[in-house]
Amino acid sequence: MLEIAALLPDYMGFIFFKNSPRDVSDKIDGLPLNGLPAAIKKVAVFVNIPLEDSENIIRKYAFDRVQLHGNESPDYCKSLQKIVPVIKAFGITDKLPDELAAYENCCDYFLFDTLGKNAGGTGTAFDHAILKNYTMSKPFFLAGGIGPEHLKDDAFRKVTTHPSLYALDINSRFETSPGVKDVGLIEKFILGKDGRPKTEDRS
Repeated sequence: MLEIAALLPDYMGFIFFKNSPRDVSDKIDGLPLNGLPAAIKKVAVFVNIPLEDSENIIRKYAFDRVQLHGNESPDYCKSLQKIVPVIKAFGITDKLPDELAAYENCCDYFLFDTLGKNAGGTGTAFDHAILKNYTMSKPFFLAGGIGPEHLKDDAFRKVTTHPSLYALDINSRFETSPGVKDVGLIEKFILGKDGRPKTEDRS
C-alpha cells in the first residue's frame, strides 16, 4: 500500500464488501493509514451497507470520500454528503443509465463502470463511445477494465478529453493477484497519462 502511495495517486480506495477478494473489513485496523501522504484522498467503497455503519466507518478512519457501488437511494447519498463528498457508481451496458438525473443533486461525482451480474467490478471495459452522449456537468470517474494498454488506444485517449471526465479508476488490470498491485505497471500508467485525468487506485 505504501509503495503505491509513494506514486501519489490522487485517490486510494478501500473496499468494504465481504464478497470482494479485496475486502479490507477485517484488515483495516492493521493498515498504516496514517502513513499515507496527505495529498492522497482516502476513499471508503461500500455496497448497500446500513447508513449508520457507513457513517461510523467514515468517521472512525477519517475517510475523505465515499464511493457507493450498490442500490443506494438518493436520500442515502444526501445523508452521507453531510460528512464527505459522495461518488455514486453506475453500471453501463449499451447506454447511459436512466436514473442519473435522480442523483444529480445528491452526489458530488458519478462513476461509470461496466455492468456485471454482481456488485463490483468485472475487469472488462464497456464501449467508451457511449460517453459522447453524456452531457451533464456532473464530473465522473471512469472505471471498467482500464488497463496499461489503454494508453496506446486512440479511442480511449479520446474519451479522456471529455469535459466532464474527472478521474480514472484503476484496479484489477494492475494486479498480480486480487488486492496485490503491480507497482511498476501503475507507475508507468501514471507517468504515461500526462497528468490528466486524476487516478484512483482501489486496493
